[in-house]
Amino acid sequence: MSSSSETSVIISYRGLPLKCVCGERVVKFTSKTQDNPGRPFFRCISKRDASSWTSKRDGHLFKWVEDAIYEEVEDALPKLGIMANEIVKAKAEINELNVAMQELKEDAMQRKRDICKLKLLWKMCFLWLCVITIFIVYLMVGNVKQPKFVLGY
Repeated sequence: MSSSSETSVIISYRGLPLKCVCGERVVKFTSKTQDNPGRPFFRCISKRDASSWTSKRDGHLFKWVEDAIYEEVEDALPKLGIMANEIVKAKAEINELNVAMQELKEDAMQRKRDICKLKLLWKMCFLWLCVITIFIVYLMVGNVKQPKFVLGY
């Protein structure tokens, strides 16, 4: 025995509606009733069932604008909380990176000073090497006795 059953799909539109469940677009209207004068609402613009707009149970979309706005805000609040947490984390990371960058700058300046000191040290070493070399050469050349030419042996 086989049985077929139809499932009804209930589509819930939260926030500002763009289309009705029937596929037609949604337009904002203003109420002219005595109960809700001047109150804005969204409604499907379907041409069919035009006579049934007085009933909210006709299957087409009908939503008060303030309800739609409230739902938009309600849905946005958790996202805003997540974004706020991400911003706080990003600011903390930026602060950490700024501290690391400052430490690297200070380290680079110290290395530059060290390099300048080493250059000066090398120059001094080269100078002393030259002085010592000249002194050694002078001693070697100065101590060599020149043979004197003597007549008659």
